[in-house]
Amino acid sequence: MPASAADCVRGCVRMMRYVSLLVAACLVLLAACQGPADNTQLTIDPDRCIACGKCEEVCPYGAVEVIDGEAVIDPVLCHFCFRCVEVCPEGAIY
Repeated sequence: MPASAADCVRGCVRMMRYVSLLVAACLVLLAACQGPADNTQLTIDPDRCIACGKCEEVCPYGAVEVIDGEAVIDPVLCHFCFRCVEVCPEGAIY
């Protein structure tokens, strides 16, 4: 039994949603694989940072370090995986 035009449209819309998510995920991964651009760096707001060390613990590249009560990101080691951004309880990293 052939599908109705409405069923075909719904199926296409559903597939396009998944393709859009896949493309977005690929772009994020490509950016992370390329590493930092020369003039791009994650920023830590010292007024919001509570120096809890969660960012340092989660960074797989050793790019984040808490020094004298303040988190610091080494731009040479940072690969923009954004794990520190995700784990920061104060939203101090952006």
